[in-house]
Amino acid sequence: MNTPQLDTLLKQLRLNSMATTLGVRLQEAAGGRLTHAEFLELALQDEVSVRRQRKVANRSRAAGFRVPKTLDTFDWHFNPQIPRKEIYDLASCQFIRDATGAIFLGAPGLGKTHCAQAIGYEAIKQGYRVLCRSIFDLVRDLIAEEALEEKELALRQYLKPDLLIIEDFAGKQLPKHSGEYLLEVVMRRYENRSMLITSNRPLEEWGKLFQDVPVASAILDRLLHHSRIITFAGRSYRTKDLDLGGDAAELRS
Repeated sequence: MNTPQLDTLLKQLRLNSMATTLGVRLQEAAGGRLTHAEFLELALQDEVSVRRQRKVANRSRAAGFRVPKTLDTFDWHFNPQIPRKEIYDLASCQFIRDATGAIFLGAPGLGKTHCAQAIGYEAIKQGYRVLCRSIFDLVRDLIAEEALEEKELALRQYLKPDLLIIEDFAGKQLPKHSGEYLLEVVMRRYENRSMLITSNRPLEEWGKLFQDVPVASAILDRLLHHSRIITFAGRSYRTKDLDLGGDAAELRS
């Protein structure tokens, strides 16, 4: 049990997590199961562990992950053709250190978002700053801030993270000039910071959805130069429990 004086000192040093577990460690030491050095090491490890967990949780919220997803919770057996090795390779975060990128392509419901966010979560655990946004949120933010003449401030939040995850890329037609806003983000992150993009549309349709083929070509030129393209195939996990008839199954495929 901690003494009042010891609790006060721990609070002054902001070692609140250590204060929580110190009683147990003191009992272990009193029982002769710990040397002085072992006791101090375990007490400090308790503090470091809690601080690390808190930091990861804070950065996960800042990244936009409401509920952090992990690769361990992904159902690899449902669609075994999903390239598991390549996903885990990205989760090592070497591509972030190399300032390269990745593009996940495939129909909805195949796990692109789960895998992208799981990779982002692994990056956060390794100390990287991550931001995850849908393409619609990104464009809306940049358009709104330009109207307020604060475009550079809005751009900064998309340029600063070590990994920028953009979801629903080219999912549907975007507002006019959206491609120009995105091109600026891509150009300024190109060979400096990593990007991971998910899209349920093939690359050849991006120009039409941006309503600007030259801009879409410029975006693709930079994205494809240093990015790994991973195709997701199989059945939608969201509809796995539905009894789909022939017409619906054909439509889904």
